[in-house]
Amino acid sequence: MTIATIVGGVLGLFIAVAAFMYLSRHRATPDSVGRVLRLLAFAATIGIVIALLPFTVADSGASAGYLLGVPVVAAVCPLIADLTGRAVGITTTVGALVMLVWGLILGLGIGSWFLLPALLLGIAVVARISSRRAAVTDIP
Repeated sequence: MTIATIVGGVLGLFIAVAAFMYLSRHRATPDSVGRVLRLLAFAATIGIVIALLPFTVADSGASAGYLLGVPVVAAVCPLIADLTGRAVGITTTVGALVMLVWGLILGLGIGSWFLLPALLLGIAVVARISSRRAAVTDIP
């Protein structure tokens, strides 16, 4: 285990704990589950990127910037959209698809690690659809 793996794991766990603390305070809001899932996808992505950074730089050199940068951008964009409240559903869907495709493109190497954050973003999309329908049907 390298120092980068430990730092990535600790940073990912820190963000995950913050996400669960947010959920415990805002349990009643309909969009809280989606926001927590987006935060968990971001935490997983950051943890994976930091853990894979030394290996990827040693293996690919300067290409590590885009090999690891694409999943980070795909995880950050839905989080920014959620915090601003604009185009959350489409941004989360595109982020999940980009991360899934990127994980499949790099599948034989480091790409399989990015399937977990892609799955979390996909679940966040489904949770947003479910909470949106529940909010619409609750109106008398």
